Parts: sequence; C-alpha cells; structure tokens
Amino acid sequence: MRRRIRTAARASAGDRGESLVELLVTVLIIGTSVVGVLGAVATAVGASTLDRRQVQAQTVLRTWGERIAAVDDAGYGDCRSASGVAATTPAPSPLPAGFTASVTDVSFWNGTAYVATCTAGSDPGVRRVTLRLEADSMLYPGFTRDLDVVVRKPCAAC
Repeated sequence: MRRRIRTAARASAGDRGESLVELLVTVLIIGTSVVGVLGAVATAVGASTLDRRQVQAQTVLRTWGERIAAVDDAGYGDCRSASGVAATTPAPSPLPAGFTASVTDVSFWNGTAYVATCTAGSDPGVRRVTLRLEADSMLYPGFTRDLDVVVRKPCAAC
C-alpha cells in the first residue's frame, strides 16, 4: 500500500491566495478614489482663496473710497484730476500682496451728465472718482475690481 504524502505544492482549494489581477484592480480603485478626493480638496482650497482675495479687494476699495470722501468733505479741491486725487488720498497702505491700486478716472457732473473736463473756477461741485484694484494672476486667476465714488462739495449755506 502506498501512502500519499501531502506536499506544499498541493494546497487545498481554501488556501488559494489573491491573484495579481485582483490586487491590481484593488490598487486601481483605491488610487482613483484618493485622486478624486484630493482633487476636490484642491478645488475647494483654490475657490476659498479666490473668494478671500475678492473680499480683500472690496474691503480695500471701500476703505479707500471712504477716505476720499472724508478728505473732500474737509477740503474739496476744485477740478482735481486723477493724479491729484491719488496724491491727496493714496490707496490704503500696505496693500495685500499681489494687489495694485490706481485712480483710473475723474469726471465732473455738468447738470445732465458726467464729463471728463473741468475748467478752473467752474467746478460744478460733484465729481465721480473711479478707483481700480487689480490682483495679479501668479497662483490664482487674476481679477480687477472698480469702485465709483461720487463726491459732493460741502455746502456752507445748506
């Protein structure tokens, strides 16, 4: 009678391991899930940063506009140009990193519309100042925000 000897080469059906294909499919599924989650997190961070920069821009513009109105209330300068407005009331300092501020336009109310010119001594007493804040596009999308500030000459007799 011959005996059968069980060797390591003849494992039972329950001892089979995972095949290489099954392992590769598992790694592929996990990798795709991780990439999807990281992509969603990166998108959320980018959107949050862009929103924060836009809020910073609005805050800087409003602060600057209020300062311009306050300076003109204290001493309205007749026929002040864009460079004159920028010189008397510069942008808030320091600006957040990556921002550039400028006064882009000053126009004067002639009774029916805003016009670009004003002659000395004939300033109608109402002007519109356009402030611009530009954000660079080094890491995130750049943008430009404008704010129109309408300033009225103080009325001593009112």
